[in-house]
Amino acid sequence: MSDRRHRLRYTRRELLSSVLGWGAIGAASIQSGGCGILNTHWSGNLPFDGERIRPNHDAGHRLRLPIDQRFSGTSSENTSLPPTEVKCVIVGGGVAGLSAAYHLQKNGLDDFVVLELEDELGGTSRSTHYQSESFGSMEAPWGAHYLPMPGPNNQPLRDFLRECDALDENFEPHEQVLCRDPEERVWKSGTWQYGLLPMQDANDIDREQLQRFQTQMQSFAARRDSDGTPWFTLPTSMASIDAESMLLDQQSMAEWMQANDFTSPRLLWLVDHSCRDDYGLRSDQTSAWAGIFYFASRMVDPAQSDESAPLLTWPSGNGHLVQQLAKTIGDRRRTRQAILSMKGDPDGPLDLAGIDTATGQGNHWRANSVILAVPQFIACRLLPSEWSQTRSRMEAAKSFQYGSWLVANIVLKDRPPEPARTSMAWDNVRYQSESLGYVHAGHQTGRDHGGTVLTWYQALTTDDAALTRNELMRLTWAEIAEVVCSDLEVSHPGIRSLIERLDAMVWGHAMIQPIVGSIASPHRKQASQSIGNVHFASTDLSAMALFEEAFDHGHRAAQAVMK
Repeated sequence: MSDRRHRLRYTRRELLSSVLGWGAIGAASIQSGGCGILNTHWSGNLPFDGERIRPNHDAGHRLRLPIDQRFSGTSSENTSLPPTEVKCVIVGGGVAGLSAAYHLQKNGLDDFVVLELEDELGGTSRSTHYQSESFGSMEAPWGAHYLPMPGPNNQPLRDFLRECDALDENFEPHEQVLCRDPEERVWKSGTWQYGLLPMQDANDIDREQLQRFQTQMQSFAARRDSDGTPWFTLPTSMASIDAESMLLDQQSMAEWMQANDFTSPRLLWLVDHSCRDDYGLRSDQTSAWAGIFYFASRMVDPAQSDESAPLLTWPSGNGHLVQQLAKTIGDRRRTRQAILSMKGDPDGPLDLAGIDTATGQGNHWRANSVILAVPQFIACRLLPSEWSQTRSRMEAAKSFQYGSWLVANIVLKDRPPEPARTSMAWDNVRYQSESLGYVHAGHQTGRDHGGTVLTWYQALTTDDAALTRNELMRLTWAEIAEVVCSDLEVSHPGIRSLIERLDAMVWGHAMIQPIVGSIASPHRKQASQSIGNVHFASTDLSAMALFEEAFDHGHRAAQAVMK
């Protein structure tokens, strides 16, 4: 433990406004006792330590260089190594890559390797493990923390969950994986209310508009095109591309709300919060198709009710599913592997070269097929320059936009005091806050008292994504810790004295974003098409960074290899 004070480069006001937005300043100012305290260049006491973590960006930067310069400064420079031959190389060990490996093996092809740049598999669905005297052992997510119960349209995912023992023989969820009550609560006007939308002091207009909105989402969920294909379903490969439905992609969700006379501040906040939570975008940045998809695609039976599918979750979030996928591939995984070039004829064997980032040693693989389970801005730079499709793919990749996120895991030695008749929920948010609140990682363990881990989320939604990303990368651990504490203290005064450790993950290119026009974009369709024996699998291809989409793209790529 450390009780030193950390020197900040910015005033506390500047920190909060740059990360949480100007709306956070008023709340933090009140909580801190006035603007004088808020403006200090010194943080409040941070009697804990932690770590600032970020994915490895070096390989991405190397890919911007010409091929002959990418290996400069490594022990692999000017070294010719005999290739390791396999039937398939999967580049990328996120959910899409792991899904591809899982489905290859299920179809009888086990001669493959998964190459992952980071120390661990899973991408933004990975998790971490904490030990504490206050609670013993607990896992917590670094990103995705739940999975809605998949419907009949998503049988491959249902089969996988059945194998994981999350679903029974009738494909019904086991009780231990269903999110416990209380599932969610919202902080408004100095008190917690159960449910995501604060309705205790709502007026008749709020109630009427909420009911009308739910009815309209139910109507969208039941909508079919002339072939009987649903407009909104998971995975999106099963959804209609009917011209009428695609018109929704030409306006923002905020514009759609305005055009349909939805003006209730509560409802507008709910929609905006939902867009930020799933997509890392404000409602005025999100495609209306994607905004409606959030509500309509997860209804159990829209012909009967507007009830949403139950949520499946684990203390480690979707990290649990990553671990289950990783088990199936065994020793066919290789971490800390940066692939920097690919050569060969697209219809013949392909040679891939890269480095082990831990040792600097070169690696060389030869494969009949390659699955690039990485974002488009990486995949297109691995394509040989002499291929006829490479230039158009690189141009198309410029249209994909990625969001930046901050995620913090806060280890508590004890719970903060709660108002009477309330207790910590699984999902805890603050009404009209720029942050997305926190998930109680220990909720599913059944331990309702004592130490635990909170996972705090913040999507940075400024209009200049590149500038925001650069500023985010410059933040120190102390500055991030100050932002997180300041936000939590609005609803939990004095919480920093209960913090044992605070670790922060800085996701610079965390997730693809469904901006206006991205769903119907021809670039997205082009990016999903194989080039000979090179196949593509990532959530970029859906414009939505959802577990269901990554799993589906891995499944599709594996099928392409088997063909």
